[in-house]
Parts: sequence; structure tokens; C-alpha cells
Amino acid sequence: MNLIFILSTWAQAVPASPDYPGHCQSPVWSPDGARLSWEVNYLERKAIDLYVATFTESAGTPRKISPPRPASSTLTEGFAGNDDSVAHELSFSPPSIARFIYSSSGNSRDYDLFLDSGGTMVAAAGTDGGAAWSPDGGRVVFSSARTGQGDLYLIDMRNPSQAPLRLTGDDNSSELYASWSPDSRQIAFVGHTPKGDNIWVIDNLDFPAPRPITTWNHTQTRPSWSPDGKNLAFYSNHNDPNRYDLYSTPIGGLPTLIATDVQMNPRGPAWSPDGRYLIYVKQNEAAFNPIYAAPIADPASARTIPTGTVGNDDLAVVRAASGVEWLAVAAQGRVSDTVRDFRRIYVMKLPKLP
Repeated sequence: MNLIFILSTWAQAVPASPDYPGHCQSPVWSPDGARLSWEVNYLERKAIDLYVATFTESAGTPRKISPPRPASSTLTEGFAGNDDSVAHELSFSPPSIARFIYSSSGNSRDYDLFLDSGGTMVAAAGTDGGAAWSPDGGRVVFSSARTGQGDLYLIDMRNPSQAPLRLTGDDNSSELYASWSPDSRQIAFVGHTPKGDNIWVIDNLDFPAPRPITTWNHTQTRPSWSPDGKNLAFYSNHNDPNRYDLYSTPIGGLPTLIATDVQMNPRGPAWSPDGRYLIYVKQNEAAFNPIYAAPIADPASARTIPTGTVGNDDLAVVRAASGVEWLAVAAQGRVSDTVRDFRRIYVMKLPKLP
């Protein structure tokens, strides 16, 4: 199925995914905007499918990403044959490599990392996931339970057969949601402990010594670097455990509250391509969960982005190689729709921000 967009409709979001009997989620752009991926969550059968489509002001036929079925083992054979496979957490390489990596159960409970059109990478007992490809293409960081808890590991993509390098090893913490700085020199991540979750940064990958960025109670999660690498955005519920707020902090500085009661994005807060704004979904069902753009320098002057969609959820932003800036969002439908059953992926040109 090809989805052809009418250019006159770009003032508001238009569908970029087919209808599925499941909820679309987690849109991800390739760094050059040439491809768009999304997941489809089938809640009843506990399965997640992964799709990738080419994108040049229209979406080509989405390709379902199906990993090879793993061989049975004492760890996985009890789950063989279940229709509950999961393929998710895709991370694109730089355009010069034009590949991607993702995590999949392969119809088992033992998640591994897979390279597209390839096999399992660094397979080991225990879940591997949350991979992030470095902007320079040289390395992939991921979280693994191979040592009994979540630790961060590094794959050298110039020598992928080499054993991955372990970056963290705190016995009292699991490390999750790794995010690369734009210059590929630093990694931000979440340290999950019984006392709470906080943001940490590794400054030197050759001699990893994580340092804390936040030291608050409750949960600080999903760090995301600004395009210039000077700031980190993240979510926190330390002020109210019943909601998540959006923060930005200079590296080595104090966090600033950007917005309260926001929808958490699976890949972390979305920055505008110029790094001046954070783009987020506001938790406001009466207003159909609108999308806002908040300037970092003046968060109180946030403005709505008129997508024309309702029930907005996960989103992603990119500046394509052509220079056009795109917004993708998982939404329940458009305002004019009479039927709003499952979420789809919608796309629009990002309005010019002052």
C-alpha cells in the first residue's frame, strides 16, 4: 500500500501509516529524514510489529521488519510458537551507513539486538535492548541484562565481532535509556535504583566514570541532548509522582522547568532542529492532548502547533537533507474524523517557529 500525500494538506498532519488493528507508536526519523519507522502495538496478543518506510514527501510501502526466528534453547523453548513476538526500539545509523539496529524477542522472551537485513548481534542470555547508534556511526550503546541486571555496553561497529565493552557495573543500579551527545563523545543515561531514577553522563568512553546530572527523588528519565550538545532535556515526577514534567539543563548547570504535566516520549524529549525549542504533548484530554513548542529561553511563551489531530502521543522531529523540517506524531485521528479507533502515524511540515 502506497500512501500519497496531497501537498496542500501539509498545513496540518496527514496519515503516514496504513490502518492496523493495533496502536501505532514510537515514530523515529532517520537522521536525514529519508526514512520513517514506527511500531504497531497489538495489545490483545501482546505483540509489537516494527515497520520502516521511505519518505520523500510521501511514504512508500512500509516494510515489516521480521528478525530470523531464534533456535530453541533451554532459555527460550518454552515460549516457542507463541504469537507474541516483539520487534521494537529501532535506532538508525548515520545516512552514510544507511542501516538500523533494533531489539526483538524473535518469538521468544530472550531479546537480542539485530542489524537490519542481518542476524543477531552480540547474542547472549538475557535481554538486550535500548540500542542507540552514535551520530558518527562508529559505535552502538545498548542496555543488557546479561550480567543479571541492566548495564550499558558498547559495540564497535568497525569491528562488530569483537566482544562488547561494558561501560557500567553498579551492583545497586540498572542503566537504561542511553543517549549519545551530537559529537559522539558522551553518553547520558538513567540510573535506576530502589531509591529513585536519575540522569547520569559518561564523559570519557575510554575510561567511563559516570557522574550525576540530577539527584532528585522519584523518577528522572529519558535524557535527550540538544543539537549543539550543550543541554539535556528529560522528564521528572519529583514534584508530583502522579505527573511528569519537562526539564532542560545545561551540562553542569541547574535544571529549568519547561512544562508541567506532559506526555512522555519513548525516545526522550524532542528538540527543534535548531535547538531553541522543545516540542512536547501536553496532557490535556479536554483539548485532545495538544502539541506545544516551548522556547528554552522563555518557556512561558510556549505556542501550540496546529496539527489538526486528536489524542496525540509519541512524536519525533527531523530536519531532512532538503532542509524541510518534519513532525511525526502517533495520534488517535483528526478532528474531522467520525471514527477514531486505533492510533496511526501522522506527518506534517513543522511550522516556522519565531
